[in-house]
Amino acid sequence: MEIYISGGTHVGTDVEDRVEAIEDSIGEPDAVFLEDRVSNHRKKEVAINWVAAPLLLVGLKSVLKFIWLFSKILKTDEEIVEYFREEYDLEPYYVDKPVHSIIGSQYRDWGLANWSLLVMPAVLIYFPFGTIGILLAIVSLITGAISVIIAYLSAVHAERNIYIMNRIAEISENNEYETACVITGREHDSDLRLLARRFDGIELANDSEN
Repeated sequence: MEIYISGGTHVGTDVEDRVEAIEDSIGEPDAVFLEDRVSNHRKKEVAINWVAAPLLLVGLKSVLKFIWLFSKILKTDEEIVEYFREEYDLEPYYVDKPVHSIIGSQYRDWGLANWSLLVMPAVLIYFPFGTIGILLAIVSLITGAISVIIAYLSAVHAERNIYIMNRIAEISENNEYETACVITGREHDSDLRLLARRFDGIELANDSEN
């Protein structure tokens, strides 16, 4: 299967240019792979993760909410997927690793990271520091959430890339697709290209080494 990896910003992206680049390279794709995920976890698994990593999960949900709000005024890579859905009747494959799978595999470590950051806000709220204490607790929570999000994104970057490419290869093996495009963030682009070269059944359409 020949794939075109289209890496760019998730929000504020140039939809027309990215679509044109894909079609110029591979024409009409047989499949579209999207850096998104399907989560079918049991309630117990999700509950354990929320207890272990509340700060991280609240932070991630907040980021997704901001992206959703910005998507109302700026173009997103979801519009690229929508184009292929309407133009070629293609439903995307969601190939990213679910968040709860990532956290659940190391929930003790993420729990330690989360709850150590929650100690200071808890102290500030518990002791009667008044308005200043409440403000400091809020600031500590926000900075703590930002810290664990950055740590999470850095720690699981390689794991997600490997999972994404393995899923693409698995889907390719189970279907007779000749061409496909991968809609992903710019930070995944180069790593996915390197990983794609390891699979005999995958050929990069926009490979700089070709």
